[in-house]
Amino acid sequence: MKETTNLKLLYAFNFLKSLHFFGALSVPFYTIRLGFTYTHMFSLEAIFSVLLFFFEIPTGVVADKFGRRISLFLGSVLFGASFVLYGFARTYPVLVIIQATCALGLSLMSGADRALVYEVSRAIDDDAANIAARNGRYDSFGTAGMLAAFPIGSVFATSGILSYTQALGAVFVATGASMLISVLLLIRVRENPRPVLTEHPLALGIRGFLTLFRSRDLALLSINTAVISSFTFLMFWLYQSLLMEMNFPVAGFGFVAAAFNALGMVLLFNVGTIRKKLSDRTFLLATSVLPGILYLVAGLFPVIPVALIAIMGVTAMRFIRAPVTATLINDGIGDELRATVLSGLSMLERIVTTGFYFVVGFLSDRSVPLALLVIGVLTLLVSFLVRPGRGRRTHQARTSHPGAPGSEIVTSGDI
Repeated sequence: MKETTNLKLLYAFNFLKSLHFFGALSVPFYTIRLGFTYTHMFSLEAIFSVLLFFFEIPTGVVADKFGRRISLFLGSVLFGASFVLYGFARTYPVLVIIQATCALGLSLMSGADRALVYEVSRAIDDDAANIAARNGRYDSFGTAGMLAAFPIGSVFATSGILSYTQALGAVFVATGASMLISVLLLIRVRENPRPVLTEHPLALGIRGFLTLFRSRDLALLSINTAVISSFTFLMFWLYQSLLMEMNFPVAGFGFVAAAFNALGMVLLFNVGTIRKKLSDRTFLLATSVLPGILYLVAGLFPVIPVALIAIMGVTAMRFIRAPVTATLINDGIGDELRATVLSGLSMLERIVTTGFYFVVGFLSDRSVPLALLVIGVLTLLVSFLVRPGRGRRTHQARTSHPGAPGSEIVTSGDI
């Protein structure tokens, strides 16, 4: 499978910006360093999601109108700077202001990186399995960054080099610094010229968002992707709370995170092979039903071995779904509005995530296992009620250029 310098630079960029030294310590940061309840913690994240929601489409237009690379550059600078500031913040109002900067930065990156990776990959060849594999490899480099950073962060926090509360702030500063360094790689990335867009940005944003619903298949896939991604994302927050309730040592959080990131990286490197063996309908159903079952089991049997299996399984399914759903959705949209449409998809996910931050925060203050049970039931309901998948196996040759008029998302079952 051929790769170019552009792809390799983007892989390295994703590795550096994914060195999340704070990643296994988010809950202790809020509950111990800042003294927040789960309701406070999730309400702050809900504010972040609301802000991200409003930024998504306008910043997607920036990527489509001025270039993916420019959007990624600006987003990475703002995102990295916000993490540095987060490490020093102590009060709720200050954190809200920093969250606004962070949301703007992330929204500038959201959609732009996926669009750029897809377009660079498609310029090499138009084979669906190869494109998905390169998307998976991009994700795997990000996962590798987290795999390296999570245990380093948790060991540092309990090492005694700094006091525990000081170390919880320092890991955020280190995360921001690595994001700022990643910006240097974007300078060398070359982007292919795109058509000049003269349409009003608001009209462009609305048209891009509505593209997600232009066909039944695309609408079902978009809703399923946004909701399941949101539900499985919640495990990245809840696993720390779950382990804390079981008196699992904080120093071990990073190694748990490293383990599920290692599993995710292996799956991502093999996503092309997996995709060739399963129809998309089967793949999408399996990777949404399994997390629902694991959430239920973890809620019913709150013991460490079961918790670890559930954590590994839910996160693994989220990792492996991302490049496949990204490729399927990219295949159904044109180059002109690609980043705007993908930002619209992220916006859908934010709507779901924001609503459930409040619910999960409320439930977790009462019982973390109860929160897991509710998420598990809802995940299973969405898996069967909003079920995408009509068409051929996606690895077969397409009869039209991706995103061309008349082309459809290729999913299984429509034979």
